[in-house]
Amino acid sequence: MWSEHADGMLRLPKVNACLVRWTSQVQLIEASHVKTTCGSELTKKFRYFVFSDFQGVKVTALTIDENIDRVSDVFVPFKKYRISKARVYEIPNSSLSVGSYRFYWVLTNDTVIDELIEIDPPKLPCYFRLRSIASCDAVADTENFIDIMGIVLCAFPAREVYFEGGPSVARDYVIVNYELRPVILTLWNEFEAIEGADIMANIAQNPVLICIRLRVTTDNYLSLSTQSSSVILVSPIVQEAGNLRAWFQANKSDLTQMVHERSYANSCVLVPPVASSRISQISFIAQATKFDIGTAWIRGTVSLEYRKGRLWYLACPHCYLPNDFSLNWGIMCRYCSRDIYTFPRACVTLAIKDGTGSLNVIAMGDEAEKLIGINSHRLYQADKEDVHLTDRVVSALNGRVMLFYLKHSDHAFRVTKGARYTIVASYDVNDAEAQAA
Repeated sequence: MWSEHADGMLRLPKVNACLVRWTSQVQLIEASHVKTTCGSELTKKFRYFVFSDFQGVKVTALTIDENIDRVSDVFVPFKKYRISKARVYEIPNSSLSVGSYRFYWVLTNDTVIDELIEIDPPKLPCYFRLRSIASCDAVADTENFIDIMGIVLCAFPAREVYFEGGPSVARDYVIVNYELRPVILTLWNEFEAIEGADIMANIAQNPVLICIRLRVTTDNYLSLSTQSSSVILVSPIVQEAGNLRAWFQANKSDLTQMVHERSYANSCVLVPPVASSRISQISFIAQATKFDIGTAWIRGTVSLEYRKGRLWYLACPHCYLPNDFSLNWGIMCRYCSRDIYTFPRACVTLAIKDGTGSLNVIAMGDEAEKLIGINSHRLYQADKEDVHLTDRVVSALNGRVMLFYLKHSDHAFRVTKGARYTIVASYDVNDAEAQAA
């Protein structure tokens, strides 16, 4: 049992800037990448670590320039250390704190760091809350980040993605845990360069990842992505990672089959129908903004809107946003600035009604094809041949009672199609009730 009187140690909350001699026992729970200060003529490199004591009180510790390598060689995530002679400073702005503790540490050449040797691998701290993939749809497309653990099943080739600020490098990995819901995790830029290189060097061993502060997106129905403050721990030495690896070995053939079946791109696996308690009234959704919700489930009766409009649009093959050009080579997408050839993509605008109101939504791509029962190429060819398919689509959709998982529409579609929300996944109510039962 740890005691604050043993070896003159203090509990972390009692360590403050007025103390000169102190020792505290902590566990490392995060380690950032090496970063460089900006906005100053004298640039410095720094790296920060987040420690916690046995009660969950957290402290951020910085190390600068020449001390980075010395300290980085010592620290291993989730191992415990006794630290003394670090400099203690009060946090100038409470918004920079990682909890109730009002100080941060600076690890210098004089700082003493002693690892506590434990026979068994450490456990994740009791306050370390890992989120289930099943609950991720509730926080998708919001600023609510999640912590998750999974084992890597496979990796796809790295790719360049173009934004207004220039190109970025990304790679998609498929990870899974006990829930049997394989999901894509995208590592961006420095995460791909550092942790991605570590993963790829050990891809044959299917490394376990503990991911901190990931963003959840509705790309590919549901997927995970790094953002600037994320932390990716590759093959962490904790008991929970060992347990997940043992489970993977026992289920390896089934998990491999899920990859072959592309379960990571299957709406029924990633966003299956939810219980009625998760379904929102349309009157609430119609008034909500991106600041209120990122996504929502609704249920209602379908009717087709804009019957005179086309059931397809010319899309960029990279970002899928509309580009009103003829089909040819050498066009630059107005949104992602990449050279493209546009292609036809199915698109249908629907009105959904329940007892509280009505809402216009749009379905695109595979989801639109599933709803109307006609593929994009056939829709495009029918228009070119002056064959009208709208009545067929109306008869297929009007009056159906369906369950929808929605996200906010891109600005381009809000303006051109008058639809504030885009359908991520859809289910007939009878099928949804059978799956949810």
